[in-house]
Amino acid sequence: MISLEALFQPGQVSKREETMVVYSRDASRIQGPCQGVVWPETVNDVVRLAQWAAETGIDLVPRGAGTGLCGGATPQNSVVVDSSRLRQIGAGEIQSKKVMVDAGVPLDLLNRTLRQDGLFLPVVPGSHRSATIGGMIATNAAGLHAVRYGRMSNWVEEVVLVDGKGEVHQLTADDRKASLGREGITGMIVQATLHLTEIPEIRSLTLFTFENLEEMLKQVEELKTNPALSALEYLNPLAAALVGWTARHSVLAEFHGAEGKIRDSAGMANLWGARESLSARLTQAGFPISEDPQFPPDALEESIDWLTTQRIPTFGHLGVGILHPRFLQNDARIAELYRRVSVSGGQISGEHGMGLKKRQWASESFQADVQALKTQFDPYNIFNRGKQC
Repeated sequence: MISLEALFQPGQVSKREETMVVYSRDASRIQGPCQGVVWPETVNDVVRLAQWAAETGIDLVPRGAGTGLCGGATPQNSVVVDSSRLRQIGAGEIQSKKVMVDAGVPLDLLNRTLRQDGLFLPVVPGSHRSATIGGMIATNAAGLHAVRYGRMSNWVEEVVLVDGKGEVHQLTADDRKASLGREGITGMIVQATLHLTEIPEIRSLTLFTFENLEEMLKQVEELKTNPALSALEYLNPLAAALVGWTARHSVLAEFHGAEGKIRDSAGMANLWGARESLSARLTQAGFPISEDPQFPPDALEESIDWLTTQRIPTFGHLGVGILHPRFLQNDARIAELYRRVSVSGGQISGEHGMGLKKRQWASESFQADVQALKTQFDPYNIFNRGKQC
């Protein structure tokens, strides 16, 4: 049997101990044994690797920037496939507002490139500086502007996927469900055609603070009727205090227009900088575990009240009901959170994915969907084995 090293050029494969240690985990801190790391540079590289894995039975774990928080890129005695050298950006179709990109292109790099044409991809997760297009598709990312722009599924026209047989698929329309939000279990995303939109000419912000939770949620519903609204970010009192704001329920509302009270770029950068620093600040403060439940509107008040009463620092994308409570390691209240999400009719994962961390909470219908897709696209079970369910 041909060796992994023989498949590629020197420098595309590493089995050095220090490399395998680095790639043994993603941002979830869940660790697993790594057999090696591959850096494909073309679609054909991925095809050849998938065919080799099907022959050997060795599991492949696709990896973008490693920013996932559920162990979706954690190996399980696997070869990790790093997409960072798949980073070509095609010439944008300016009139139709489309662009074809490789899976390893970081979001911020893409948007800097598109800026000269006045366009951008408006799905902006908290990890936007390093998050890759492939990883964002694999988790169906939502992010800071989801209240206006939705999630990746709203902006992906076509996905090129290499499946577990080494076959290349161009997935469009309903076929995209084999890649969007599937965390690499059906194959490796190598390219995508994305829809784009115009960069807003005017932006403004207002920071609202509330003592009363019911009053806040009424204001939120009113804000959501404003067609200029582009972001609606929530911080509970504990999270707000951590970034130097008043320890109250806080809502940061952004508008594409002059409706907000803060219009100068420095003031807006200061507020957004505080919001985007929150995840790192919470980790430093001893709350490294991030959850991402999505609650229906009628369950938000009770859920936020419980989190605040329990003194669990929480922030999130309030406009779409996704919250990010932060916990201590091995906090027993995480199980209670999941129970509350289930009772409310919400989802235990709003945008982080299932990965290894949440697979035991997957519903029977979800597991059935996953198994059907595995049978169709990965019958030899070589891609991201043991993830999602």
